[in-house]
Amino acid sequence: MLLSVFFLPGIHANRCGRSTPLVFITTPQPTAALSGSCLNVPCSFTAAPGDTVFDSSKEIRGAWIKDGNYIYNINNGVKTNLVEITGNLSQKNCTSLFSDINKSQAGEYFLRIENGDYKTTACSDPLQITVE
Repeated sequence: MLLSVFFLPGIHANRCGRSTPLVFITTPQPTAALSGSCLNVPCSFTAAPGDTVFDSSKEIRGAWIKDGNYIYNINNGVKTNLVEITGNLSQKNCTSLFSDINKSQAGEYFLRIENGDYKTTACSDPLQITVE
């Protein structure tokens, strides 16, 4: 018996619903941290053109969305209490520092990018963080 599997462009995991993702992140997987420590996550992204195109000369805003609904706001490297983007979003670097991490921060994180009219979420490849 021969089994064939085909992956069609634009078809991704259920997390994307009917949307075709336009942003794809590269992070180490799996990512684990000790409770009470800091976690530095190297991250880069690629941006595919959609109805609009990613333009690194425009203001770029980013956010981490946890488990599909909770947003850790990261505006162009501005630090919040829980996470700071240390990478340069205009260079497609989304490296982030999670401070004083605890078990409630374990889960899946999705990167949201807003760049003028270019607004999309990396729904097909989340960052998975476990906390011990």
